[in-house]
Amino acid sequence: MVEHLSHALLLQTLTLSLATLVVRALQATLLRRLGAASAYLGWLLVPVAMLAVALPHPAIDALVIRVDVAAIAPAWAAGPVASIDTTHALELAAIAAWLAGVWLFAATMLHRQRRFEALIDDVAQRLPAGAGPAVLGVLKRRIVLPRDFDSAFDADERRLMLLHEGVHLRRADNAWNLLATALLVLHWFNPIAWWAWRRVRADQEMSCDAAVLREESPGALAVYAGALLKVQGVALTPPLATAWQSIHPFVERVRMLQRHRISSTRHRAGLRVAALSILVAGFGGYALQAGASATAAAAPADAKSVMTDIQVVVAGSSTSTTTVALQVLARAGELATLRLDPKSVKGLGEPLQIAYTASRLDDEHLQIDTTLSWGSPLALLGSPRLITQNGVASTVHVKAIDGRVFTLTFVPKPVASPLVATDSAADARKPQAGAPPQRAL
Repeated sequence: MVEHLSHALLLQTLTLSLATLVVRALQATLLRRLGAASAYLGWLLVPVAMLAVALPHPAIDALVIRVDVAAIAPAWAAGPVASIDTTHALELAAIAAWLAGVWLFAATMLHRQRRFEALIDDVAQRLPAGAGPAVLGVLKRRIVLPRDFDSAFDADERRLMLLHEGVHLRRADNAWNLLATALLVLHWFNPIAWWAWRRVRADQEMSCDAAVLREESPGALAVYAGALLKVQGVALTPPLATAWQSIHPFVERVRMLQRHRISSTRHRAGLRVAALSILVAGFGGYALQAGASATAAAAPADAKSVMTDIQVVVAGSSTSTTTVALQVLARAGELATLRLDPKSVKGLGEPLQIAYTASRLDDEHLQIDTTLSWGSPLALLGSPRLITQNGVASTVHVKAIDGRVFTLTFVPKPVASPLVATDSAADARKPQAGAPPQRAL
């Protein structure tokens, strides 16, 4: 489980970083020339790409051997014990640190939001004087004005500011802020995520500027810039609110205002380009991930097979133990699943499933990744990883909550000729040379 989580987190981190760079490249070369609205819409490419690589893909057939073993073999001669790879422990520590960071940054964002909401007067429902209007709420959205709104701004400024916040209100920008903040909290360790979060907020404000000024006369630009200047320096940037003053530098924002007066044709073209980019990112990310999964699951044509002798010893809280010996032939790098039925193995008590992959590291060394599950329904007990040599016994011990100890011993023996793909059930019914009798489930 830890390995799967760390792999998923790494994949999402790479996807977020790459998608952010793609958005930035599109904005620099195309989207900003076609309007601020398309530049803001382009940020949707990031969560779409992350969702695309996370979607499940059609299952890829792998060699799965399910056996029900009735024979009990005598104990094997003790061999050298291979130490468990420390990678699992490092992954566990990294996941723990990541979860601690997620909790810390989530608490920080919540504190910032509450501190902002505490500034609102409970009676008048007004922000402190000197601030600009803001939209609060995700489901129940409302515009909150500063106490000096009527005196600090003239009629034209107030009208433009309310139009600006009305755009936020109609687009439900706080919901997008919630998504952006959630991704930031999950990727708090990634500096690209922090940069992207700030750029999203800045582009959000400029797209609202563009929406308002597109319907106004050229003279509205000076009035708009004057209203922006009056609230500069008031640091109100809650994660789940859209405030009139943005984190974007004033000079750059005014310079961008001058570019907002584009034709309707360019505006629509920009939205189409942004939407097309999002679709390409979604389908492309899904296709690439599906292709990567297929490549990882498919064994090469010349892959060698591995004959693995497996001994399972189950020691309960009492003095009784159960020993099972198996022999499995599978391609190197492919998953083999062994399921032991307590009805056939006396003393087993509950179903036991062993899923393992024997991968060749070089001509002499192999890596065995194992997943051990126990009980009804099956519950994961552990995922040990072993590094061993050809023909050398490697042992690992896994302890269950009830005190039961599972001892697994693997002896991998690479086979020179590749395994011919046949029906899994038929393969399971054919006893391997030197193996105890087996019956397919």
